[in-house]
Amino acid sequence: MRSPHLRPLAAALLVAGLCAAHAVRADVLANGNFEQGPSIPQANPILSVAPGGTALTGWTVVGGAINIITDGYWVPLSGQRSVVLSSSGPGGIEQAFPTAPGAIYRLTFWLSGEPFSSPTIKHLRLTAGATTQDQSYDVTLAWHWDMAWSQRTFDFAATGSTTTLRLASMDASPWGPAVDSMKVELVSAGVPGASATLAFAPVTPDPVRNHGRLAFTLAEPGHVRLAVHDIQGRQVALLANADMDAGPHGVDFAPGAWNARPGLYLATLQVAARTLVRRFFVVP
Repeated sequence: MRSPHLRPLAAALLVAGLCAAHAVRADVLANGNFEQGPSIPQANPILSVAPGGTALTGWTVVGGAINIITDGYWVPLSGQRSVVLSSSGPGGIEQAFPTAPGAIYRLTFWLSGEPFSSPTIKHLRLTAGATTQDQSYDVTLAWHWDMAWSQRTFDFAATGSTTTLRLASMDASPWGPAVDSMKVELVSAGVPGASATLAFAPVTPDPVRNHGRLAFTLAEPGHVRLAVHDIQGRQVALLANADMDAGPHGVDFAPGAWNARPGLYLATLQVAARTLVRRFFVVP
């Protein structure tokens, strides 16, 4: 028989999870759709921007030259332009924007690549503050009239009042990864009354099929208990129960490891006397 104390726990977790899921979001990135920038003649739909160039409004080209591609060459996700993080070889772009120290932000963007180009698998490196993540894209399904854009996310914790986001090709090729329709939103600023640097990001991806990831930032060293509960308040997994250093942390998990059934779950992060909750769905 289910213990009576589980009912109030389940209710509290569910309310906390729902409240966390409805945080106000606002894009802090400038010109994430790349529509602002130099005039590009229709007869020449590809414009190269050299390293150090700032012609693409809000962005600085770093590492190597990049190409701005218009809809005269391929179909962007939206608008008239997208960007390839290469020209004669691997290049990149970066942008600095104001952030709240300790808060967690999410970059959402769309990834593709030049159809029929080499290498077939494009490799992208994302860097923001102390967080780095590599992603890849297979151009096999892409055509110039249907680029098979793939939506991606990248979560990072701000370590200062300004954060620099960098996207760079890892391919020694004139055709690296292509990106479009980017935005950066605040997804977790901690809890009222807590240190500004205690934060718990939404589960990625959501819904979770085979593998998920939980990211959080600690204001100071301390004991962390990270668990997953079902909506009845029963603990179904204990992902961490250890002392951790201050700063950003990430924990990967697989719902299949605890035979999770499809449905709603709640991830709970306990640090000292504080508890943060994130809800997520598991799908078959």
